[in-house]
Amino acid sequence: MPSVSALAKRLFVAFAIFFVSLTIAIALSLVSPFAAGASAWADEASSVPASSMPDDHESPVKATSMGSITLNALASSLDAIGDTAETAANEAAFRKEHILSYERSLIEKIGTQESTGHGSCCPCFSCAYGDAIIYGVANSHQSYGCGMCRWPGWGGGGSSFRSLGSDQALLREAYDSIQAGKPTVVHVTSGSGQHWICLFGYKDVVDPNNLTLANFVALDPWDGAEFVASDRYRLYGDHCEHVSDAL
Repeated sequence: MPSVSALAKRLFVAFAIFFVSLTIAIALSLVSPFAAGASAWADEASSVPASSMPDDHESPVKATSMGSITLNALASSLDAIGDTAETAANEAAFRKEHILSYERSLIEKIGTQESTGHGSCCPCFSCAYGDAIIYGVANSHQSYGCGMCRWPGWGGGGSSFRSLGSDQALLREAYDSIQAGKPTVVHVTSGSGQHWICLFGYKDVVDPNNLTLANFVALDPWDGAEFVASDRYRLYGDHCEHVSDAL
């Protein structure tokens, strides 16, 4: 079933197309009588000797040509208006909702903390999920350090993670990263303790500078589930994340 934002986008575009079509129809109704009259005038004038036509008499062929040029210019302007409206609708929809696509089979191949018994490797699995989304690969979570705080390609080389200083800065960077096609791995908590999850989409965004976990879609390395981040977790409070090194 299409999302609300997708339906809103379709309605906006449909309205724009209807408006453009209506305007063209009105323009044609106004120009057509002129063009028909000019054509009849041209037919009549062709039977009149040129010598009997006043010097200051405007050529009906010229008038018809000018009418055609005016109509073409109007149609081009209306096409441009329609293209601008559709572009604006697409951009507004992109700012409000964007979920990165991925192959579910890759997530299943990588596995989960629950299925492997690696209960402390949530950031490793989350980074592996992120690379599955970015590159379409199924890397073993062990290649990200398996609890050794290395995570190559995600702020690795011995560094672990970085703090953005505030929850809003953290979520804004996650939003911008997803817009650029890259998931981000954030530090969260729940009743069972601290955890890391992979954010790969946002939705229902009104103000990108005022976001909550409810605006993000995530993959949970514990069981591989896809869910709205706030349904299971809240931010840990240290404002930390891993961001992919991918360009």
